[in-house]
Amino acid sequence: MLHIPYGAVIGAQDNPWLPLDHELRAQGLRAADAAPVRAVVCVTIHVDGPAVEVGRKQFPAGPYTAGRYAIRRGVPRHLEMLARHRMPATFFACGYDVEHYPATFHDILAAGHEIAAHGYVHEAWDLGDEEPALLEKTHRSIERELGVTPVGWCSPSGRKSHRTLPALRALGYCYDASEKDQDRPYLPGADADFIMLPNNTVSLDDYPFYFSGHSLAAEACDNWMQEFNALRQAEGYVHLTVHPKAAGGSGTPARAAALDRFLAYIAAQLDVHVMTLEALARHCLAHPDNWRRA
Repeated sequence: MLHIPYGAVIGAQDNPWLPLDHELRAQGLRAADAAPVRAVVCVTIHVDGPAVEVGRKQFPAGPYTAGRYAIRRGVPRHLEMLARHRMPATFFACGYDVEHYPATFHDILAAGHEIAAHGYVHEAWDLGDEEPALLEKTHRSIERELGVTPVGWCSPSGRKSHRTLPALRALGYCYDASEKDQDRPYLPGADADFIMLPNNTVSLDDYPFYFSGHSLAAEACDNWMQEFNALRQAEGYVHLTVHPKAAGGSGTPARAAALDRFLAYIAAQLDVHVMTLEALARHCLAHPDNWRRA
């Protein structure tokens, strides 16, 4: 594979994941003779079921059933892949989908994955004064239907306001995975009880490749591998975003197979640790001085 240089390579002594490596060894989760953790991978799956079409007032009928494909076929395929590669993941759920398809999300929890919040009907518009109430509505739906309390959130549209973080913190959240302004986690302020876990919607998200770029599945997979190899030389934080839906997602067979190849590539790297966003957030908040804003 083509070697892609990535700015200044971080030396072993500056590896930001050494504290995590020490924790894993102390917990017996990493062999004493294993290579030090050099990169962290977080697989995030935005379920985006029929809630998306409902939010757009299209309703899941006729051509607008890509979200229902996610529930019926995409999520089971993704769960099978993750189980085979023994990888935990974070599933972002819309409140509407949790209320109407609770069995799907119970399957996700039963497989040991994290459920995080992603809007009620995948709102892609300015919510104004309604925002705190909608954030709480989704939060309560997940608690009521699934019996778990989410601690993470990702904006469905990338939009946020001055109301967002105060509302999330009031609900007990400890991370936001919406920002796109860093290659590593960071604390948004002086406090050490909330952290930003940025995502990369340009080259580590399947949606732009398939929906906007009309890419082949093999092209998306090759790009993810190149991006991973570049990032592991520096910050070592790889936040992959995929969607199990049909249109613009990795739910269909060939696209799911491309994701499978990438996960197999990740699983073969001995200096990589795969973890949920919640686990990463807990680790970073336990070592706040390592994650102050640059």
